[in-house]
Amino acid sequence: MLGKRNPLRALLNKIIWDSRFNPEEYEVIYVSRGALGDVEKISADKIIKVWSRGFDAAVSGKTRYIPFHRIVEIKNTKTGEVLFRSRKYSC
Repeated sequence: MLGKRNPLRALLNKIIWDSRFNPEEYEVIYVSRGALGDVEKISADKIIKVWSRGFDAAVSGKTRYIPFHRIVEIKNTKTGEVLFRSRKYSC
């Protein structure tokens, strides 16, 4: 859909580029088959590039593409505030 903005893309870009945010204080929890509990967590400061349908992140020394539909939750680790929670998955 042309012109439709993705709220997850906007949120991640805001966390990474807006000087009012510290990416080290935010964590992205996502579905990762084979991981313990089928989820993994990464700090938002590991995000390299945000695309239209997902993002690239430095995970275990490699660049990994994580599609937005796998994101379970985005939260501030300092305050505990949840900025995004998927309706499909529960933490």
